[in-house]
Amino acid sequence: MRKSSLLVLFLTVFIDLIGFGMVIPFLSFYAREYGASGITVGAVVGIYSIMQFFFAPVWGRLSDRVGRRPILLFSLAASCSGYLLFAFARSLAMLLASRVIAGIGGANIGTAQAYIADSTPPEDRAKGMGLIGAAFGIGFIFGPPLGGFLAHIGGQHGLHDNLLPGLVAAGLSLTALTLAFFVLAESKPPDLVPRSGRPPQFDTRIWRTVAGNRLLAAVMASLFLTLLAVAGMEISVTLHARERFHFRQLDLARFFLFMGLIVATIQGGLIGRFAKRIGEKGLVIVGAAAFVIGFALVPSIWRVPLLYGATFFVAIGQGLCYPSLTSLVSRISPESERGSLLGLATSVGSLARFLGPIVAGFLYDLGGAAGAFYGGAALMAVALAIALSMRDLAVEPHARVG
Repeated sequence: MRKSSLLVLFLTVFIDLIGFGMVIPFLSFYAREYGASGITVGAVVGIYSIMQFFFAPVWGRLSDRVGRRPILLFSLAASCSGYLLFAFARSLAMLLASRVIAGIGGANIGTAQAYIADSTPPEDRAKGMGLIGAAFGIGFIFGPPLGGFLAHIGGQHGLHDNLLPGLVAAGLSLTALTLAFFVLAESKPPDLVPRSGRPPQFDTRIWRTVAGNRLLAAVMASLFLTLLAVAGMEISVTLHARERFHFRQLDLARFFLFMGLIVATIQGGLIGRFAKRIGEKGLVIVGAAAFVIGFALVPSIWRVPLLYGATFFVAIGQGLCYPSLTSLVSRISPESERGSLLGLATSVGSLARFLGPIVAGFLYDLGGAAGAFYGGAALMAVALAIALSMRDLAVEPHARVG
């Protein structure tokens, strides 16, 4: 795989996530300004992930049919349009529409993963998927402070708070689109074989492929449980840190920076070496066990340094599990359906990210920090059991769907 193509893919995902990170912390504030109720605020925040749930498999399947490059270009153009609309949103309807369009554009992660899978040998697959994960981590690290800084600068000059963050996010997407147009070569020839018109997440043939391969089914289940726990943790750890340790915004920024740097270091440079030593299935086992330890420790901790120590295990788990699981999906999937199945995996993850905060919030209301974190530990204990069951299952593609 050419380094220039890999760089463009990294920038594509990074820009998607930095734009997401720039916007997401302030969405509830903007929505409230336009008179949104609590439920509507939730819809504005969650609609991005729901759009990814619906469109990630669609883009993946289309990329199997027409090639990866045109789908990546179109999705980047959609992201640019969504952020541009966000910049000039002056009503609740425009704000919601901007998040719908940005979510559709941001559903290109599975297609980017399929491009890497097309272009890398199996032994380097985890390293390539780790780069996608690193783009996630780095985008979340720099997105929120950049968005806050730009909103502050705009406010000092009498501009709407969302104008500069939206324009910068749109500019970043346009930059990635331009780079992709001139640098990104196609990784997969178009496939003109007729396919079902149903989206993959609603296509029984795709689900029969998943159900017919025990390892693929186990990987999808582990992916859902892991991202469900991670998305819930992002809400519950904020509530817990503010209530028990009296964290303010700067304290939370430092805390998430600590976690993000660990995740980015693992996924950006170390995971390829780890995968060659113990394999992706071994990394999932280690990562799930680290999650269980971290989640189980947090409720009993009353000192800030120990909180950092406990969440170190959580960051290790996050750094190891996601790229290893997506690498396994790419290795198990038949080449002709790789985009569809990676898109389906992205869709499963988007659904988990949507449900995770709801589940964690319910558990936090029910049992406080203990309820939320022990609940997360229980989810990851199930994921660990599934990971252990995968050890003796062969990593080999299933027959072509249909």
